[in-house]
Amino acid sequence: MAPSVLIIGGGMAGLSAGCFARMNGFETEILEMHTIPGGLCTAWTRKGYTFDLCIHWLCGSKPGTPLYQVYDKLGLMEGRRFHHTDSWTSVRDEHGNEITIYTDPDRLYDELIRISPEDTPFISRLCKDIKKLSRMETLVDMTILDIIRYIPYFSLMKRYKPTVHDILSEVKSPVLRNLLTAGFGWEGQSLFFPLMGLAMQGAKNAGYPIGGSLPCAKAIEKRYLDLGGVIRYKSKVTAIITEKNRAKGVRLADGTERYADYVISCADGHTTIFEWLQGAYCDDTIRGYYQNLKPFPPIVFISFGLSTDLSHIPKDLTILFDNPVEIAGVKQDTISFRNHVHDPTLYPPGKGVITTWITADYSYWDRLQYHSEAYLAEKDDVGRKVLALLCQQYPDLSERCEVMDVATPMTFVRYTGNWRGSYEGWQVTPDSFFLDLPQILPGLSGFSMAGQWVVTGGGIPGAVLSGRKAVKQMCSDFGKKFVY
Repeated sequence: MAPSVLIIGGGMAGLSAGCFARMNGFETEILEMHTIPGGLCTAWTRKGYTFDLCIHWLCGSKPGTPLYQVYDKLGLMEGRRFHHTDSWTSVRDEHGNEITIYTDPDRLYDELIRISPEDTPFISRLCKDIKKLSRMETLVDMTILDIIRYIPYFSLMKRYKPTVHDILSEVKSPVLRNLLTAGFGWEGQSLFFPLMGLAMQGAKNAGYPIGGSLPCAKAIEKRYLDLGGVIRYKSKVTAIITEKNRAKGVRLADGTERYADYVISCADGHTTIFEWLQGAYCDDTIRGYYQNLKPFPPIVFISFGLSTDLSHIPKDLTILFDNPVEIAGVKQDTISFRNHVHDPTLYPPGKGVITTWITADYSYWDRLQYHSEAYLAEKDDVGRKVLALLCQQYPDLSERCEVMDVATPMTFVRYTGNWRGSYEGWQVTPDSFFLDLPQILPGLSGFSMAGQWVVTGGGIPGAVLSGRKAVKQMCSDFGKKFVY
């Protein structure tokens, strides 16, 4: 009889683990608390508009690359069409200064020089390095040969490991420095992280899948089911059952218990380690990660369905404020609007969708009873404030909003159980640069972890590859040769 495995979580890591486990001859059962697959790789529809939470670009979308081959095995690439953008974002301040961060390094060079000729040495080096990074591929298996192939990029990793703030402090022009800082996101993350995404987009290896996030998740779910896997929805885990320091099964919210020869948790890391296992299989190193590493912050995700054509608005637009704007207790220095004009499957003809998210204070939302009158009023206030900021840039949109949707950190907790509403696990900072957290916990056999909390940087590649790696570890435990 084939060995059995319970997989907690039907997000991208869990679906990946399920597929690879089936390919390697295991009996599998995925337990998912929601009613659909994908976890945070998801979208929802309101009055004909689809609001997509997750995929802005999919690293590894170029045929022939190692990551593409993994996706293909998971059924993700079958019939998938990609849109390739020519820009990362446009950034605009309140004084009329604006740049577009192009994915083509030569166009980017011309654009940055236009703003600050005095920064030619910095700009020249940056654009040359982006060209070099465009040839770097995401590794699937860290073999000796892979490490040798990565040697030419080690100097670039070292160069761009410091934070966005620290590296861009070298820029002489305050206008260019501020615009680039806003365009590359959080000042505390390593600049390497956004530069790698930019370079992959320029190489047409990080396209946007037409149809968005949920069809991608459903494609892998279909592959999993076609392989003979079982997935149970509305199945919320409350504990991992152990016996003699070996994982034996799980307890569900309805009190039932399910048993297997192996357990893979692709759920929230903090919940897995400190609640379901009560911290019994944890050392100082792991505790240190959860105490000291920086998770991606909780966010409020705001979506607008607009009854007008949006082709005159940039695909991505970041607004840099002179004076921070306070929304839901958090001062926002910038706000980035995403125009989904490139995907007509998300909105009715002649209309459009714009989404954005802002960093949030978890405790601010946690104090409000979910779906209480005060909670709903706060959501409405946030949506209206953000819409007003959008209409400051494009006044013609002021009477065009047909649908407004606001998802708070508590929405994330409700549907995925993510620790303090974090939407993507650990940030890539100088302290966590290329850090792989342990997938096997000390002292516990028959168990491994996968997902956003065992890799840094979040995203679908890390989730999918960690699910694959968990199955490789499981195969090793059972003396099986891993295939695929």
